[in-house]
Amino acid sequence: MGHEHTHTTWYEPLEDQQDIDLAVHWVLKRPGIFLNTVGDIQLLPKVLDAASRWQEGSAGPTDEQMQELASRLGMVPLFV
Repeated sequence: MGHEHTHTTWYEPLEDQQDIDLAVHWVLKRPGIFLNTVGDIQLLPKVLDAASRWQEGSAGPTDEQMQELASRLGMVPLFV
C-alpha cells in the first residue's frame, strides 16, 4: 500500500493505456474468462478503448508478457 489514493476504487487500478491494453487483450483472448471493468469513471474510457481495439482471433499478449507486467507493477491478487 503506501501509495496515494487517486481513484474511486478500493484497489490500485492500472492507469497507463499500454498496461490496460495488455491486460484487457490478455483476458479477451481467453474464451470463458469474464472481464470486470474498472469502477472509476476516469479510467473506464481507457478500458473501453482497449476492448474496442481488440480483434477476435489475434494472437494477443502472451502469459509471459502478463507476468512481466505483474512483476513490473508489483501486482497482487485482489481476492486471496
